[in-house]
Amino acid sequence: MVLPLAAAAARRRVGGAISSQVQRRAMGGGPAKEWEGIDKVVRGVFPGDHQLAVAIMGGYAGLYLVVKMGSAMGGKKEEEKPVVASSGADAGAGIPAIGTPEFDKFLDTEAFVKLLDSEEQLTKALAE
Repeated sequence: MVLPLAAAAARRRVGGAISSQVQRRAMGGGPAKEWEGIDKVVRGVFPGDHQLAVAIMGGYAGLYLVVKMGSAMGGKKEEEKPVVASSGADAGAGIPAIGTPEFDKFLDTEAFVKLLDSEEQLTKALAE
């Protein structure tokens, strides 16, 4: 019976000693940082991290708007487009232009079936 009481008393004494030696922190950030160079100038205007972040994002947004407005006011330059033959027909293979009545008739002929069977003619017709 004496042993449990002595152990409990010893725990109380040690527990009090430990808790008084622990440093207590109350969410402190420590001393303020010493800024040098350009950081010192910028931090003089925007002391908080959140203020600096908003300033940087605002700078990017402003730059984006200036570029967009400049391109909208400048207009687009007209580029010459290369002229492409709109017939879509291969004169050597005798394939009529797509969208013409001759092409519909060509699909029903034996020449169309031969074109599909011959890989050489098909690749030539697709390449041109």
